[in-house]
Amino acid sequence: MAEILAGQAGHVNYDVIPGVVYTSPEVASVGKTEEELKKAGVEYNAGKFPFSANGRARSMLKTDGFVKVLADKKTDRVLGVHIVGFGAGEMIHEAAVLMEFGGSSEDLARTCHAHPTMSETVKEAALATFAKPIHM
Repeated sequence: MAEILAGQAGHVNYDVIPGVVYTSPEVASVGKTEEELKKAGVEYNAGKFPFSANGRARSMLKTDGFVKVLADKKTDRVLGVHIVGFGAGEMIHEAAVLMEFGGSSEDLARTCHAHPTMSETVKEAALATFAKPIHM
């Protein structure tokens, strides 16, 4: 809005605004849900990866939770990401940036992630949309 008031072009992509519920465990999401995609008739692939298979989560005893990535079946463009568990609100931003630029699940899966980190669960869930996760 400030951009528009300053005479510049404003842009807000409402499809990639992340939402976070600060509960224990945290819940975070960006983009479409499976229910929304089904209702719209969009064919998609879903990749899911549990925190229980992540080394960092295991070492911190924070293994409850998962990441789910939803990608268009034809184009592989990421349409939604949902995270339940420790640090979900800190990890959802990676998906929002990817989606803002029209990235694919393969883009996300092939991006190098620091090890060991909780964010590797996002990479693994993206990998699960088109292949097999590395750590399962």
